[in-house]
Amino acid sequence: MAIGLWKALLLLAVFARQRAHNYVIGVARLKKALFLFMRRAPEGEFLLKSPIIIVWTDRAWIVALATIGTVIAFLLVLTYVSVKVNAPLSEAVCGKTIIIDPGHGGDDAGACGRSGLLEKEVVLDIGLRLADLFNRAAVYTVLTRSTDNDLVESEGYSNANRKRLDLESRVKLASHHNADLYISIHANSFPEQVWSGAQTFYYSKSDEAKALAVAIQKELVSRLGPNLRKAKACDDYFVLRNSTVPAVLVEVGFLSNPREEALLAQGDYRRQVAEAVFYGTVNYLVDSYKKGRQKEADESRPTSDLPRESMDIQNDASLYSRAKAALNLDVDEVALYFAGPTNFDDDLMPEVRKIPGIEAESNWDLRASRIVQELIKGPSRGSVLCPTLPRGTYLRSLKIIDNIAYVDFSKELMENHWGGSRAEELTVYSIVNTLTDVAGIKAVQILIEGLVSSTIAGHIFLDEPLSPNFDIIEFRQF
Repeated sequence: MAIGLWKALLLLAVFARQRAHNYVIGVARLKKALFLFMRRAPEGEFLLKSPIIIVWTDRAWIVALATIGTVIAFLLVLTYVSVKVNAPLSEAVCGKTIIIDPGHGGDDAGACGRSGLLEKEVVLDIGLRLADLFNRAAVYTVLTRSTDNDLVESEGYSNANRKRLDLESRVKLASHHNADLYISIHANSFPEQVWSGAQTFYYSKSDEAKALAVAIQKELVSRLGPNLRKAKACDDYFVLRNSTVPAVLVEVGFLSNPREEALLAQGDYRRQVAEAVFYGTVNYLVDSYKKGRQKEADESRPTSDLPRESMDIQNDASLYSRAKAALNLDVDEVALYFAGPTNFDDDLMPEVRKIPGIEAESNWDLRASRIVQELIKGPSRGSVLCPTLPRGTYLRSLKIIDNIAYVDFSKELMENHWGGSRAEELTVYSIVNTLTDVAGIKAVQILIEGLVSSTIAGHIFLDEPLSPNFDIIEFRQF
C-alpha cells in the first residue's frame, strides 16, 4: 500500500477523533517514527511496510488504567468464587472454641525422663504452640494453663484433693466458655524403655470424641514417623469421663524412651507434634461439617459412619471366661495380670503362678491378701511380662465386704509411680482384674494410706469400687 506522508498524518488525525492536540505528537517525532515503517518508492512516494503505529497520549493512559482496573475486577471475581468454593473449610473451623489442656503443672510435674525432662514443661510448650496454630485459623482457644501452675489457688489440700479440684476446674472451663472441643495433652511413661509412640484416647460413649481421636492419631502417625498405636477408648480418665463436650487425651510420646525423650526436648519436634494435633482436629471439623450438611439433606443418614467397637458386657465376660478357662489353673494356681512385654502389647496379660497352700486358706481376706502380695512382687524371674506396681509399694490391709475388696496400699504406690495415663490404667486394672478372679469378689475399691478418692498418677480417681475391665486383657502364649 503506497500512501504519502501527509495522507498518513491525515489518517492519524481522523483516528484521534478531532482531538489532535491530545493525540498527535510533534511532526518531527511522528516523521521519525513513520520512517521506521516506510521505504522510498521509485515514484518518489513512501511505501508503507504494514506498520503498527502506537501513539501514547494522556487519554491512552486513561484507557490503560481502565483496562488494568477491569482485569483487577475480574481477578477479584475469581477470588470471590474461589473463597465460595472453599467456604466449608472456613465455616467448619473458623469461630470454634477449643479448650487446650496442658496436663499437670505446679507441684505436679507429671512423668519425668531419665535426663530430668518434665512432662509438665513439654506439654505446656506443645499446648502454647497448638493454641497459636488454632488462633491463626480464627479459632478461639482457652488454655487451662499458660504458665507452670495448676488451677487451685488455695493451699492446705492433700495431694489427692488438690488434684481432684484441679481437674474439676479444667473440665468446667469447657462449659463456662461453651467450648466445642476439649484437647488434653500429656506425655507417657513406663518402666520398660522399649515402649514408645504417641497415642490418643477418647471416651467410648462419645462417637464424636472417637472420630476426633482417630483423626488426630492418623496425623500423629503420618507426621511423627513409624507408630503402630491406634486411638483407644478409656472411660476411666477423669477429664474424658466428665467432659461435657467431645474430649480427647493425647499422649505425645514416652519420656521413659530415650529416643522419644530426646525428641520431645527439641523445639522443632514439639512443633511437629502441635501441627499433627492441629491438622487432625481440622480434618475432624471439616469431616463433621460435611456430615452435618449431608444430614440436613437426608435426615435418614446416620451422623457417623464409624463402626462402634464396644461390645456388650456379658459378651466380654463370656469371652474372658472361656479364655481364662483355657489357662487350666490348678487349685493352688492363680492368674496375676502384668503389662505386655513389647511396645505393641500395651495391655494386661496373665501370668500363672503357683502359691503353695492357697487352696487350703479358709479366710478369704487372707487368701486375697496373699494374691496381692504376689502381684506386688512383680513378674516371675525369666518372665517376659512387665511389672505394674512400683517398687516399695506394700499392702497395708485388705477386707472383703459385700463382694467388694477394700485394698489399702502404702503411699509408695503413688509416690514411686512412673506416671503416664496408660501406665496408671494398667496399674489400676492389674489390681482389679487379679482380685476379681477370686471367688466372692466382684469389685475392688483401691485406697492409698487409708484414703478413698485417691489417685495414683493424676488421671484416674479411685473414688468408687471398680469392676473388671475385660477390654484391657489380652491372652497370648509365650
